[in-house]
Amino acid sequence: MKKILSVLMMVVLMATTLLTGCGQKAETQGASEAVQANASGSQKELQKMNIGYLASPEHLLYFVAKEKGFFEEEGIDANLFLFTNSAEGLNATIAKKVDVGSFGVSAPLVFTAKGADIQVIGGQNSGACALVCMPDRYDELKDINNYKGKKVATVRLSTADVIFRGALIDAGIDYRKGDAEIIELESPAATMEALKKGTVDAALIWTPYVAMAEDQGVKIGMYITDLFENNVCCRQAVLGSELEANPERWESFMAALIKAYDFYMTNHEETVEITSKYVKVDKKYLDKETYDADATMVCSPDPLRNSTLKYWDIMKKTGFIESELDIDEHINTDVYKKALDRMISEYPDNENYKALLNDFEMNNI
Repeated sequence: MKKILSVLMMVVLMATTLLTGCGQKAETQGASEAVQANASGSQKELQKMNIGYLASPEHLLYFVAKEKGFFEEEGIDANLFLFTNSAEGLNATIAKKVDVGSFGVSAPLVFTAKGADIQVIGGQNSGACALVCMPDRYDELKDINNYKGKKVATVRLSTADVIFRGALIDAGIDYRKGDAEIIELESPAATMEALKKGTVDAALIWTPYVAMAEDQGVKIGMYITDLFENNVCCRQAVLGSELEANPERWESFMAALIKAYDFYMTNHEETVEITSKYVKVDKKYLDKETYDADATMVCSPDPLRNSTLKYWDIMKKTGFIESELDIDEHINTDVYKKALDRMISEYPDNENYKALLNDFEMNNI
């Protein structure tokens, strides 16, 4: 009981620091009918599932799976609930108010390190983060080795924040000893504003602010993928007890996201249109962030086990986590693999599913 209370108290304390996306608190996007017609024309009851999301294009797999009926096809009556930040969403997961959500990668790992019963069963996205500077500083600040003595605005424990701090240490710039100054602010909008006011040398941001950067008069100095190739970001986090109780339910959930991935890869305009219903940003930025050739955001249900293990090591190196826990015990790749194998069996000619299998073998074994 003391361990559970400790975890819940920590969630509350972190609620103002793990900001991702924008929007209003715990707002449902509506429910689907509780029955579904199968191939024989009969009806079968759908399993209700509450899914937490953040108002970001990074979460488009949820939006597509909901709007295109992929959850229903997999026997799930999905209700999407909007949260303002990752800690708030993880709090709801631990309290069983939602069944699953993609609340960053830092939050589930920190809570797991403190004793939370969290299992990562899949992914949502990678990339999508960048460091920006003023155009006249680009030649200097495009190189991580030039950040000694610099001030950088960040949102504490955001994906970009953790990776950038780790990269500074690797470059021999120990911000903990004053080699560089990390200015912690509440949102990517605030970090961008600090840069434009000249109070910092550079700022860490993420989607959709990355797509907006040039229109805001700033320049992308480096993408987070320059510092951590194939970096891990939002993960599908569920309670271990819920996973153990009904693994088939979660295989169906991941199958719906795999179908959504296929749609996102093959239906450009409609995917942007669907995303715009949940993310109130100009569609040109959603389009640019999602499909532009220079964009680094990749939405994929792959668990990215290997990258998650690397991220855990970075969190330990930067002091965000002090734990001897084997985090690999909290990453379940079997659920996703079984769902993917079924999709390939049902659609053997689908090139996107074949590509996901190739990615899985590279990223998880």
